[in-house]
Amino acid sequence: MSTAREHTIDSQGLPIHYLEWGDPGGEPLVLVHGFLDLAFSWQALVEELERAVKRPLRVIAPDCRGHGDSGWVGAGGYYHFPDYVLDLDCVIRAAGLTQCKLIGHSMGGTISFLYTGTFPSRVSKLALIEGVGPVGMQFADAPQRMQLWITEVHERGRNHFRQYTSIEAGANQLRQSNPRLRESFALDLARASMKQNSTGKWVWKFDPLHRTAAPQPFYTEQALEFFRRIECPVLIVDGKESRQTRRTDKQQRYDAIRQQQHVVIEKAGHMVHQDNPSQLAEVLTLFLGL
Repeated sequence: MSTAREHTIDSQGLPIHYLEWGDPGGEPLVLVHGFLDLAFSWQALVEELERAVKRPLRVIAPDCRGHGDSGWVGAGGYYHFPDYVLDLDCVIRAAGLTQCKLIGHSMGGTISFLYTGTFPSRVSKLALIEGVGPVGMQFADAPQRMQLWITEVHERGRNHFRQYTSIEAGANQLRQSNPRLRESFALDLARASMKQNSTGKWVWKFDPLHRTAAPQPFYTEQALEFFRRIECPVLIVDGKESRQTRRTDKQQRYDAIRQQQHVVIEKAGHMVHQDNPSQLAEVLTLFLGL
């Protein structure tokens, strides 16, 4: 098993941190994590892929802005999907890739299909793990959404820190949120996901501003235009025990993708790559042709 190498690149003045595993000359895979997660979350899947795949791999996983060890937006700033897509493009360029195979989980899936729809020739295969976008909203929802965002920024802003006495306490919280998470990996994940503040308490690394409602509604009609521009084969992956799997609004998005196949992973909820990394690795290895 290879050890992750750490890199930091610049995205319009904001530092974006990413991890890289494997052979620098290997088959490039880019992995994009989900909301309030970080690049290290992929560790268990990377280990399974390295066991399953015979050829050399080069796996690259960024910390999205405001997550992990990447920078937070400055005073007065906020987080929007176009920003994440720009950062992903900066990481891919910095890695010297002209084309890659792209895998995104949840929010990272949205970032990944937006990137692929923007630059269709740059992605040869796309895997979306519980990641075809949030539930769509209507134009009529926008004023209320704007009001909610402004209210929450005033009331919570960056002051909503959950503090813990130890990393072990953070690991216990992760396992409460996801009981399928292995105890040993929960501790490793908490170590990567937490930092100590000035009072000696442990807090999550992500920007608490993420906990406020985003001002921009997610519009299905707009997302469909990105899906329609995707030229490469797309694998859609759901966890059998995930609430997301039961959503009825996703078929319209599937229908907009030219080449797509759908698999459901057993013994997995929303965090498929943590819950059942071995089965996910098998499915990805076959789809990606590794």
